[in-house]
Amino acid sequence: MPVLYGTKVGMTRIYDGEVIVPVTVIECLPNDIVQVKSETHDGSDALKVAVGNKRKNATKPLAGEYKKAGVSVRAFLREVPLASFKGEAKAGAQIKVDVLEVGKLVDVTGHNKGRGFAGVMKRHNFSGHKATHGTMGHRAPGAIGCRMDPGRTFKGQRMAGRWGNEQVTIKNLKIVSIDTEKNLVVLKGAIPGPNGGLIAITQN
Repeated sequence: MPVLYGTKVGMTRIYDGEVIVPVTVIECLPNDIVQVKSETHDGSDALKVAVGNKRKNATKPLAGEYKKAGVSVRAFLREVPLASFKGEAKAGAQIKVDVLEVGKLVDVTGHNKGRGFAGVMKRHNFSGHKATHGTMGHRAPGAIGCRMDPGRTFKGQRMAGRWGNEQVTIKNLKIVSIDTEKNLVVLKGAIPGPNGGLIAITQN
């Protein structure tokens, strides 16, 4: 089950005959291996990889970790299964787009767009109250519980609050094409997050 990290470029469309197919383009720069973890020493067989765009500023301990592996400082550090790498895994090696196969199904994980504080009509699609006969709470949620029984508000009650900026996984998206020279992966359908957001691709 190979896992590869990339950044969302944006959406476009391709033509399958006369049928328009919406696709999302993901730029998967080579994921640099910083550390190889083992079951006996670290508790799991995994790879710590540096992903995202390069950055200049890093704390001394973090910069030292990158320097020890001979890897340039990147925006994020993530863990992927050892099976994500073909061949002998070692610090300084790279996981590239060739671990994925065209036509296979993948699960895509990212953080959706954060929209700040939102009311119940925008956040949960409530219909609101009547706009006539002295109604004063047009966009209010209405009753959230009874003071006698149960005498409290139930957990999970849909109310106003922060909307978005949550981890979302879209399953079973098809890989349409892979460009190994430009490190691009084209998936059928939409994926979560804004353009430039970090995306994890897990091939089934």
